[in-house]
Amino acid sequence: MKLSTFAIALTLSVAATQSFAKDVRLKPVNNNIETQACLTAAEEGFGPALRFIRNSGFNAEEFSASVRCNGESLRTFAYMYKNNEVTENAKTVALVAKNQDAASQACLEALTIGKDAALVKYGLEGENIICNHQDISDFVRQYSVENVIVRSNAE
Repeated sequence: MKLSTFAIALTLSVAATQSFAKDVRLKPVNNNIETQACLTAAEEGFGPALRFIRNSGFNAEEFSASVRCNGESLRTFAYMYKNNEVTENAKTVALVAKNQDAASQACLEALTIGKDAALVKYGLEGENIICNHQDISDFVRQYSVENVIVRSNAE
């Protein structure tokens, strides 16, 4: 089992007045009510998402309290994707490989080209790769929903 550890720096931006230009395309993984509510929150805002939930026959307050959109509350998700741009309120995660071995590089590369392609690129097919103390699949799933900056050790 190969172990790869990263130093992670979380940067939470606080300013709400400006947004940086990064168009976001959300791709729903299914068509269930939770996904549709999250998509509505991102595209139209929190209020329209609540109306959608109520029109679908659910209690909006209970629904929004229990549903997570990419790990965030419905309200936070709507705020992060206001006007279909990631606002400065969105979390930015900087990932830095602690070392330069193939497993570490595969973990970082998997975020951009996908797990399978990264494992093939670094000759690690069939290996049990651990990234940040979790399986590479879980690592990619966790960081695919956040703004990720991959940095080199020199930065």
